[in-house]
Amino acid sequence: MKEILEKYYDIKIDYFKNYKEGILFQINGINYYLVKAYYDIDYVNELFLICQEFTKQQVHLHDFVYNKNGLLLSDGYILFKLNVLIDDIDLEDIKKFNMINCNKYINEYVTMEAFWEKKIDYLEMQISELSDNPLINHSFDYYIGIAEILIKFLKNNKTKIDLCLSHKTLDSLSTIEFYNPLNITFDLKLKDVASYIRMTNDMDLLCDILDHRDESFNNAYFFTRMVFPFKYFDIISDMVVDNEEEKDLALMLNNVSSYEKAVGEMEKMFGIYLFSWIKKE
Repeated sequence: MKEILEKYYDIKIDYFKNYKEGILFQINGINYYLVKAYYDIDYVNELFLICQEFTKQQVHLHDFVYNKNGLLLSDGYILFKLNVLIDDIDLEDIKKFNMINCNKYINEYVTMEAFWEKKIDYLEMQISELSDNPLINHSFDYYIGIAEILIKFLKNNKTKIDLCLSHKTLDSLSTIEFYNPLNITFDLKLKDVASYIRMTNDMDLLCDILDHRDESFNNAYFFTRMVFPFKYFDIISDMVVDNEEEKDLALMLNNVSSYEKAVGEMEKMFGIYLFSWIKKE
């Protein structure tokens, strides 16, 4: 990646830190992030214009840096100047994103149920053709059963779609990814809130939200976000598609009783009971 910086940006660095599919480095006290981008130039240019709009609305994502050819994409990499680099995000950061109305992008919105139906179909095909892993083969039907119940539940409980600035994935409290333009999307307000609660295990926040529900509150969507087995599907995707090791899956399956207990607790808190076949304490 140092070669990319030298070739396209005339930047030479001695020290850098690996971060996900990129590197972090500093020049004159300013932090930068060079990262792999799996998008074509048209998407990147459109994303740049969209991010300019959000800057006007007080959400300052990391800045795109043009290369010396006046382009944003350099051999599949993008350079960002990091505007926010603190220890971690908090609820106030999420609220700033929630305040950005993105309903004009509603035609691009893919519902959670549609997205996961397609992804599960893909994983089923991959596993049937490629997987001879007993951990996957013995656990897949269990988690598919949970996912399908939740997908059907969402379909039967549709509510008004009101989009805000959100994230494709929010699996850490890193400000690098939180303000990364490549990680933004348009979704319902409760998506990031649910991810935040799952990460922090902030049950006081969850109780406060549930205590102040009104008729417009998307109860079904929030419940689904709190109990959906995202981690399981992420792990097997890594194993089947990217040939990752199975240790994370083994650890998760060893703690399935903890997951079932958490599902039972969520059912009580939301007053939604879908999983009578899961053993309750």
